[in-house]
Amino acid sequence: MRRGGTAQGADRTASGATALRTPPPPPWARRAGHVAWVAPILGFIPLHIPWIFGIPLFAHPDPFREWYHGRGPGAGDHPVDGLLGLPAGALYLTVLCVLAGLGGVLALGLISDWGLIFPRWIPVLRGHRVPRWLPLTPTVLGSALMIGYVATLPWRFAAELADTNPEDDIFTTTGVLLGLPLLLAWAIALPVAGWSYYRRTRAPRRLPAGKTRCA
Repeated sequence: MRRGGTAQGADRTASGATALRTPPPPPWARRAGHVAWVAPILGFIPLHIPWIFGIPLFAHPDPFREWYHGRGPGAGDHPVDGLLGLPAGALYLTVLCVLAGLGGVLALGLISDWGLIFPRWIPVLRGHRVPRWLPLTPTVLGSALMIGYVATLPWRFAAELADTNPEDDIFTTTGVLLGLPLLLAWAIALPVAGWSYYRRTRAPRRLPAGKTRCA
């Protein structure tokens, strides 16, 4: 029993030493990390909560109501329920908010110590080094999805400007102008914070014998 405790203590000490050897994020990465968690958790999620409950905030009521209940063309007034009896729109928005919350936690971990070493409240894994692939994989995937979506926005805006009946759109211009800066900030800040995490956590390169690293 004592040997096991000693081994666990040695593992924690080794993990702590590894974390200490990892350089802290530079100021620009810290700013990017904070933007990347504030944008989804304090911006994206609060904006979408009224829509989850069917409140057409910054949206045109009739098109929003049809979309919220999953009514397709020719469906009339018959609502299409999603999983567990929830309206299709509510289910979709709930999933988006959960993913946004996880993305915010991910972004904060990229600039925090618990993004390097599992914290105490995680059983079994606490005190162990966080594998680099664990935060970097969702960071790369999430960044690629958001950048790809943002890249389509010019064509979306061009189509909306050419629309002769804007009231048929689900969201108002105000709603779009509120959500667009959050999305742009998130799409830029997350990959920047992820790049810093990647650079900080990669193994140091070995120098040839007889050479020293320049300051």
